[in-house]
Amino acid sequence: MRPGSFSLLLVAGTMMYVLNALAITSTAGAIIEQMARLGLLFAGIYVLSARRMAAWLGTILGALVCALDVGVLRLDPRVVRVLGDSITAAFLVWVLTVILREVFRPVTTERNAIMGALGGFLLILTIFTRVHGLIEAVSPGAYRREGGAVSARAAAAEEVATFQYFSTVTMTTVGFGDIVPVTLGARLVTGLEAIAGQFYVAVVIAALVGRAAGARSADRAP
Repeated sequence: MRPGSFSLLLVAGTMMYVLNALAITSTAGAIIEQMARLGLLFAGIYVLSARRMAAWLGTILGALVCALDVGVLRLDPRVVRVLGDSITAAFLVWVLTVILREVFRPVTTERNAIMGALGGFLLILTIFTRVHGLIEAVSPGAYRREGGAVSARAAAAEEVATFQYFSTVTMTTVGFGDIVPVTLGARLVTGLEAIAGQFYVAVVIAALVGRAAGARSADRAP
């Protein structure tokens, strides 16, 4: 892997998470949020850049997402939303797969493994945030809260913040119940996210603990 790629991804993911949660609706806020999203895409490309073909393909996908965001492709807004969320989620799944492969490799240092695991957790949150938004775009009213559908009379930034919050409480199995999936597809994805969150913590944390224990045993060996 590229040196520092996991640290860069963790920082970019954290910045985007915070900015999404603030749901800034001003023009300046929208620009800053867009820059944070681009930062995460470029950090993902840097993770993939150890292989030239992967780097080029990641760059093409990132450029396509940017083109959709800035309105270069004159398409229906709902189509733009669906394409953007689909491509972003697929790209982040690819990056997540590469990260997990490196985390479980014995030659990966303990520091990089921890950074990769934390970055992977944020990626899963982001992926499901996009998937929830995609379902709502395809089937408005798939998620409901007090007062109606999540997408009803909500600005784009507020909707992203809402689904990021919903993704967080679902993945951590807090589940306050203030946002409810009502369609079969929304319920299926919500259930899968809850399972993925528990599975990720159990398997990845166990792997990191085992790595640390093995390293300490090796250090104590005569």
